[in-house]
Amino acid sequence: MLKIIEAKTRAQRRAFFKTSGHSGYFLYERRYLERYAFAPLSPLSANGPQVLLIAERDGKPVFRALTGADMRYNRLNGSKTGYFSLFDGEKDKEAAQAILDAVFEKQRAWGMEKVIGPVSPDGSGFFMGAGEGDFEKKRGIFTGPDSSFQARILRENGFDEVQSENAFEITVNDKNPLSEITRKAEKRFRIEIANMRTGLLCDRWIRDILSVSKDAPEKDMRLLLERIRPFIDKKFSYSAYADGVCAGYLVSLKPLSGIHRAATLITGAGHFSAPVVLSLIGRYLTDIESEGIRTIEVSVINYQNIRSERLVLRYGGKKVRSYTLFTKNV
Repeated sequence: MLKIIEAKTRAQRRAFFKTSGHSGYFLYERRYLERYAFAPLSPLSANGPQVLLIAERDGKPVFRALTGADMRYNRLNGSKTGYFSLFDGEKDKEAAQAILDAVFEKQRAWGMEKVIGPVSPDGSGFFMGAGEGDFEKKRGIFTGPDSSFQARILRENGFDEVQSENAFEITVNDKNPLSEITRKAEKRFRIEIANMRTGLLCDRWIRDILSVSKDAPEKDMRLLLERIRPFIDKKFSYSAYADGVCAGYLVSLKPLSGIHRAATLITGAGHFSAPVVLSLIGRYLTDIESEGIRTIEVSVINYQNIRSERLVLRYGGKKVRSYTLFTKNV
């Protein structure tokens, strides 16, 4: 017998996270989600109602979803859109359908007109979208496991694709196709690359990121950076300076159970973006190659970001997976 429950007690919350035990999450990912995916440590939980839903079959948790409504976002954007995330579990179609029905019921009760997901449960941008593609190869941490079953369920239920972001695999060698251009650009624009020092007593790397990522709320960014500090690979993460001012940064994540992942490359306004990007990538690839690492992941890149995608392809990148966000009227 199938039953839908809302996880409210500690035991039920443990069951909620245990549901995804065989879904392909890394140990570090499970621990991160158990700590930051729901109230009180998830920023989303403070912005509106949020519930954890579990589908139980004969008393055993087999599927789950977190669903909520970000009222702050809706007020700012004049919309009535709810969200769902952590939509996973066993390949049980009936249970997945029952969870979706419960999500719709909650969203209508909250006055929402649309629902979107799977979104990042902690507001970080990690675990965004349903993953499809090659999951036989190692993947970068915090991208999310194979969700092809879930994506099929969403499409069968009439969900439309909102956006898709791609993960690329690059085989590293000592032949950087843009090394000469990079060298000239660094000299002309006086660009210097420095490793990020992300130790507990270091704060400059956070200030550098905040100075470049000015559109993001400072409080939220500081919170996120402190949370991911243990996962940042400081050997392969960098700040770029132009005339002593931070002009961009590249953050890579430790391989842990997966593969080295170049996760974020951002340049600031008011600087020459192209040479900064080339310098950051050039330094990253040089250091990776010097350590004898042969395969890395660059992720995730929005499919509409043609400029970034072409640059990754120029370095020999091959698309291995995609992460799709879906929406539907409720």
